[in-house]
Parts: sequence; structure tokens; C-alpha cells
Amino acid sequence: MKRSLIGLCLLLSFAAAGPALAAPLDDANAAYQRGDYATAEKILLPIAEAGNPYAQYRLGMVYSEAMGEMRSTAEAAKWFESAALQGQPFAQYKLGILYVKGDGVPKDFVLAYMWFSISAGHTLSDASEAARQRDMLAARMTTTQVAEAKKLVRTFRPVRFEGEAAPPR
Repeated sequence: MKRSLIGLCLLLSFAAAGPALAAPLDDANAAYQRGDYATAEKILLPIAEAGNPYAQYRLGMVYSEAMGEMRSTAEAAKWFESAALQGQPFAQYKLGILYVKGDGVPKDFVLAYMWFSISAGHTLSDASEAARQRDMLAARMTTTQVAEAKKLVRTFRPVRFEGEAAPPR
């Protein structure tokens, strides 16, 4: 299932990024899959810095799963947030997880609920997991917190970078 999600995400990112980015992202994903996080980071960083939401999401995964000095949940959260703000659903889900735990970001159930809800709005297979996480979290929140989170969901609009089409929703 994870491989099919990665394949789907790659397909979507390649279609959005065009053929020029397909090879580097493919190389970065291969490095990531074999645990060569330093190589994945080297390939992904310039693409992520240029604003590619899939590269930002994958770079966040590199920092969240790497070992030793390279591991940084704060750095992972930074890249997940950048991708999430552009509408990247996997990054939105991962950011929700970080906010529930307070890992790399302050613990914030309102923001976690918001990101889970937004991620759940996509038609990806992980959407049901995001909805499940959101619903479990709601049981730990006050009605005021849930109302505040729902308001954030209603007002969320993905960010656009200069010269870039709006991300698919």
C-alpha cells in the first residue's frame, strides 16, 4: 500500500513538475528508499527551495526519518508546512501528526485537527487515515477548539508561488 501511495504521489508530482524534474525526483526517491538520506537531501534541497511541494514533503520525510545529526523534526516540520500550505496532502497529514505530538512544533490540537481535516478532503487513500486521526483527536478537544479548527479549515486556501498554477485540490 505504501509503495502504491508513493507511486501515486510520484505520478502526480511528475505531472505537475514536468519532465525536467522527473529524473532528479526519481533519483531522490530511490536514495530515500534505500536509506541514503544525505543523497536524497542533496538532490531535494534545491528543488524544495525552488518551491516544489512534493520535494518539500519528501525533504521533510528525510529529516524526520534520518538518524544522528541529520534528524531534525523542527526542520521536517518546516518543510512539511511549506508543502502543506501549497496543498500537498501527505505533508498536511504529517504536519497534523507533529502538532498532536508537539514534535518539532508546539503541541496544538487546533492546528492538528485543521491539517488532518484538510488532508482528509483529498481523494487519496490516506484521506481516510487523516479523517480517523482527526476524529480521534476531536474526542480530546473542547467544543470551542473544534469550532476554531473548523473555521481554519473553511478559510484555508493553498498558497501559490510566482508563475505557478494553483495546486490540485
